[in-house]
Amino acid sequence: MAKIIALLVMLLTSSTVQAQIVDTWAFSTQAQRQSAMKIAGELRCPQCQNQNLLESNAPVAVSMRREVFAMVEQGKNESEIMTFMTQRYGDFVQYNPPLKMQTGLLWVTPLLLLLAIIAIMWWVMRRQNRRSRR
Repeated sequence: MAKIIALLVMLLTSSTVQAQIVDTWAFSTQAQRQSAMKIAGELRCPQCQNQNLLESNAPVAVSMRREVFAMVEQGKNESEIMTFMTQRYGDFVQYNPPLKMQTGLLWVTPLLLLLAIIAIMWWVMRRQNRRSRR
């Protein structure tokens, strides 16, 4: 009976345990490490969209993070790495994409949403004022 219970416990616990990938990288200097972390923190995961490369464990983010770390080790600067990543993955990978025709929607959408919220609030308050007058 004890063997059956132990088997059931092992089956139940093994189905909920997930392995976490630990990404380790050794840098030559502390300055390179800080630079790599800064750059990876400024790039967005294309799969997760709301996480940077340091926060995401998606396969594409792990690959991009390793690419950034390797480029820093090779001595490339931040602008070279950002240019490379933007060419490869598009402007979307930058948290602050450049303002140009293709990224206009990324810059205008928050403003449009804010204006829509203000218009809806104005309309609701106006409607409530009309009802309260009656």
